[in-house]
Amino acid sequence: MQLFPILRSALSAKCSVLANQERQCRKLSNMSEECLEERTVEVSDIPEDIEDELLALYFENKRRSGGGPLVSFHRKGSCATLVFEATIVAARVLAKETHVLQGSSLTVRRQAPKDPGKLLLRGINPNTSLELVELYVENVTGMGSEDYTLYPSRGKGLVLVQFHRPISKEELQRLYAKISARKLDRATIHPEQIEQTSSILVENLKPSITEDVLTLYFENRRRGGGEVMEVCMLADGIAKITFLDFEVVESILKKPHKLDECNLKIQPYFDFLGMEASPQSLSPLNGIEEVNDNNLEHVLTGSLSQEEISPPIALDTAASEIHPASLEKGAVGGGRDKQISGAIEASEKNNLHSAPSTVSSASISLPDPQKLSLYKSSQLFQNLQKSHPNFDIRITGRTIEISGPSQLGVEQLKSQVLESFSEIAQAHLTFNEGKARFLDREEVKDRLLQSLKQQGLPSNYTVTDCVVTVTSSSLNAVNEACRCIKSLISEFDIEVTPEFECMLYCKQWSEFLDTLGFCSVSNRRDKIEVMTLAGMEDEKKVKIIEFLSTPIQVETVITMEPGMLKYIQIHCHQLLADMDSVSIFPLEAEDVTGFKLHGNASACQIADEVLRSVVSSVLTKTITVNQPGVARFLVEEEGSNLLKEMQAKFQVYISMVKVHWEPLEDQDIFESAWKMTSQQNFKRSSSDDHYDSVQLPAVARKDLNSNDLSDAGRGLLEEAKRLVSVIERPSDLTSDPSSMNRIIDLEGEDLYTAPEPVPASASDDTGNQASGSTVAGETLRPTPDGMGSEELQVEDEELVLAKQRSLESVTTPTGLEEDAMLYLAIQYSMEGNRNSAADADDELQKVLEISKKETQHSTAMDSQTEQAIHMSFQDAMKAANTAEIRVFAGYSHDLIRVDIALGKKVSLRQCEEKIEHKCLKSLSEHQKKCVDLIRRKHAVEIQVQGTTALISGFKDYVSEAVTDMKKLLKRISNTESDSEILRSVQWVWHDSNSQPIPYCPNAIVFIENAWKMRQKKVDIVFDGQPYSIDFGKMQEYNISSGKSVQIARKMLSSADLYTDIPDEDFSLLSNMPEASTVNEDSDEFQDVVKDFYDSIQEYHNKIKIVKVHKLTNTLLYNQYKLKKASMMQSATEPMVERTLYHGTSETSVKEICIHGFNRSFCGKNATVYGQGVYFAVNSAISVSDQYSPPNADGHKFLFVTKVLTGDFTKGRHEMKTAPLKENSDVPLRYHSVVDNTDSPTLFVIFNDTQAYPEYLITCQKIRG
Repeated sequence: MQLFPILRSALSAKCSVLANQERQCRKLSNMSEECLEERTVEVSDIPEDIEDELLALYFENKRRSGGGPLVSFHRKGSCATLVFEATIVAARVLAKETHVLQGSSLTVRRQAPKDPGKLLLRGINPNTSLELVELYVENVTGMGSEDYTLYPSRGKGLVLVQFHRPISKEELQRLYAKISARKLDRATIHPEQIEQTSSILVENLKPSITEDVLTLYFENRRRGGGEVMEVCMLADGIAKITFLDFEVVESILKKPHKLDECNLKIQPYFDFLGMEASPQSLSPLNGIEEVNDNNLEHVLTGSLSQEEISPPIALDTAASEIHPASLEKGAVGGGRDKQISGAIEASEKNNLHSAPSTVSSASISLPDPQKLSLYKSSQLFQNLQKSHPNFDIRITGRTIEISGPSQLGVEQLKSQVLESFSEIAQAHLTFNEGKARFLDREEVKDRLLQSLKQQGLPSNYTVTDCVVTVTSSSLNAVNEACRCIKSLISEFDIEVTPEFECMLYCKQWSEFLDTLGFCSVSNRRDKIEVMTLAGMEDEKKVKIIEFLSTPIQVETVITMEPGMLKYIQIHCHQLLADMDSVSIFPLEAEDVTGFKLHGNASACQIADEVLRSVVSSVLTKTITVNQPGVARFLVEEEGSNLLKEMQAKFQVYISMVKVHWEPLEDQDIFESAWKMTSQQNFKRSSSDDHYDSVQLPAVARKDLNSNDLSDAGRGLLEEAKRLVSVIERPSDLTSDPSSMNRIIDLEGEDLYTAPEPVPASASDDTGNQASGSTVAGETLRPTPDGMGSEELQVEDEELVLAKQRSLESVTTPTGLEEDAMLYLAIQYSMEGNRNSAADADDELQKVLEISKKETQHSTAMDSQTEQAIHMSFQDAMKAANTAEIRVFAGYSHDLIRVDIALGKKVSLRQCEEKIEHKCLKSLSEHQKKCVDLIRRKHAVEIQVQGTTALISGFKDYVSEAVTDMKKLLKRISNTESDSEILRSVQWVWHDSNSQPIPYCPNAIVFIENAWKMRQKKVDIVFDGQPYSIDFGKMQEYNISSGKSVQIARKMLSSADLYTDIPDEDFSLLSNMPEASTVNEDSDEFQDVVKDFYDSIQEYHNKIKIVKVHKLTNTLLYNQYKLKKASMMQSATEPMVERTLYHGTSETSVKEICIHGFNRSFCGKNATVYGQGVYFAVNSAISVSDQYSPPNADGHKFLFVTKVLTGDFTKGRHEMKTAPLKENSDVPLRYHSVVDNTDSPTLFVIFNDTQAYPEYLITCQKIRG
């Protein structure tokens, strides 16, 4: 009888346990159901490198994110769904404006609310027809096809039902019951209420529409838009747009939209269906829309847990039944109701006769990773898996998933897991920051957890700031683990004497601590505090003392700019002297500049840090000064003293590394200019039909190589060399009187009346005449004017020595072989002529072609050489006119003061000098080189305009340059111009037939100038070949070939001129293609002159017009036309354009012709009515000396100008631009200003394109 009470008591206890478990499950379920939407937030834009644990800890940290304890955490890619325990926690997280984690901004928003107008059906057989699905929906809902729309997804068993009106919760629950109770095509259907979408699908877009345009359009509040998170172009004309707020989608769908003249089709976008634009989506049939998912992946299916997407009634568990049978698809007869009834009856019948195979599952989401990790490694989890082999228990992420054949068994296992988790306890230990960092080290953590495990206390802990959270299997275990952790930390101090204290600050000390495992060391004045694990104290103490007592000698180098080194040496010398504990050596080598430190490691490190801090604190600035001769000024004594004064005054150092000035090597500018002119490449003759007679032998030598000869040929070569050596022996010339007499007889011959050469057969032998005159050393010299032939019977000593040197150079072994091969080539050529005249002509043609190619190549090389010389000269001038100095200072205002002071000092020393001389308008190339050399020699700027030379630069240098310029002009005045030389004299050279061939005009001028300079010899370049002209012998000597020809100087009369030499036009605009002289007989000239004299007033009988130029500048005229078209639209004055006059100086004429009027030059004459360009209505104003000063020839220059005056007002001195109109609604300016608005005589413009110079009048005063 007592057994029943015991059984009843046991049964009651068991029922109590089951009731408690049920209440706990219900409590968890109720907590999940209660305000689930308000406790859920969504996080997006999560970087891939942020781990789940870090993200969960961030949102559980109230101080950083405003969050708190999490109930569940689910992450997929860059998005995550968080469920907090309390609604207020989720509200705090959402209220925080920004969330930044590891430098990345996270987007946080509420979870989308459930959509009352949509229902998702899962589990539909993919082979089920859409008509059957439509019948099924109409049967369970009782609605017609016009009350809903279907969006199926192929192959995924999903159909979205969109109701045309919202569904209440009561109706939704009834639908859940009906759908769960009825199968479709032997498949159990699972209904789900989906969340509102935040995306829309936009179609019918033009290809030109970009993502930025769509963003701007859909963020417009007037169109119902809001903040756009993402725009994704899916295909041509199709885009997916995601908003930050879910409500925006509804407001967008309520309005029509039109973009770029195209009506947009917009519909909500559901990514779990894989929606994309398709023909079917544009025209749904019978309330059904099918979505093609070939390109987009299903996002929600299979990736979100059941508790996240199911309604509250199915939050924790889910059961699915699978039936392999399929619904037979026959003809559907009768009406619609009959078809529905037949399908449902067949479905229910199949359910009765099929044996269901049910798999139950449950999941538990645990956001605390420490508890989950401890449970996973504990024996409880392993025993649970072993004791229930029919159930699958696994941990995936932060979720425990349980599945098996019995729903009751799944619930029991779930209760056991929850009970085990309820026993896991946590405790918090608070340490100082040093201990917390020590415990957070991986090696320390592994050693401590291993020790706890050995003591039977499997635990885990985390460190957050200064709080250590210990997790263990029970409350007693966690308390014991906390006690053990405290006892395993050991601390001790080591006294440090002053002699070793410096070791604590060296780099080696940090490196040593990194190698010292299980140890944390901190410096405290005269001791160090050491923290380690219990049992390691002695080992660590010995290692530390050993390191501190061992001296370390190091050597380090601090590199820096040379100027920085000088600054520290000059202005920080006391600091360097105080660093006596180390040796400091300055390094000033080309490859490295700085300081080298040597000494104790700690002392070197301190010195290194101090010096590097000094280097980082020093400010630098590069100051560039552009003034003529500034580099020379700063390098020479006065500039150097100025820089030293500034260095001392402002406590700076000025580096001159990039300031370059090299004085001109040859101070004689005339000699240097002559050398530069002689390097010019001249054409040898005026006609291209003449070729140098030495070219043919050169080619012959090239074709006939001694290495290619046969034995017989080598014998002939040796014989030819013997004959040449006998013929060219110098002693023969000096010992044989007959030879000398023969030379004198030849010199007495008249070269211009010499007999005609021998026939062509002999003329091919180019050595016949040359051998008598050049090869054998015999020279021809014409008798100078006024000298008889008897005066030339004996040659002077200098001439004899020159001949001997020439013959010595010819009779070298190399010369003998070359001349011998020359004779052989001539002989072979003569023999070939006998055999075939046609072959000879071909060979001659080949030789001439090769000669032309060699000449062209030499000319190109010479052109490159001339260009290199010119570039070198220009670089030298640029370096002289630019000074780039680098200033080192301790304060920024010192840099500014140096910049200002240097600019003022340089500007005060600048001056300009003007030289006027008529010779300046017709300078030859040689004279221009003289001017360039004066610029280079004195480091000044010289601008030559017409008859005026403007010299600018430093005062002393300008004075020196003026002196040299006057010497040059005096020298030019005493010499003939190039045109005069060409009219009076001609230089010729004689070919092998003694025919005189004139040199080219440039060469004639050069040779004549050399003759007049009484030079004995002069070097010259003809056609890329170096030559030398000997005026004593009147010979031209080819340095390359060693051959000579006779030259002659001939005084010309008008009948003897070989070429017509045009008169030189030295007018100011002679070299400008955009200026042409107006014919005095033309109507155009008469019109310009008439208008000029009509307004000249009191100057009518005092001014004579010299010439009128018409200017044609396409660029300026096009700019003027554009400005005129623009002004015509805004001007109120009927007369927009006027013809006005502008007087200027000779130096500004060419600048205006090329670049137009420049208002930056205003103020040279007047700025009474504004700082612009002035134009006069009457020519009398412009012709005055104030506005058009005469040049050295007395010429004055006036421009007849088209000016766009437009709307004008009275001008004032301070105006830099035309003022704004007073009564205008929009800010418009006047186009010009005047001296008198009622009757203006002067106009001032402030826009350079408002004036176009049409004519240039050159005039001259004739009286008064």
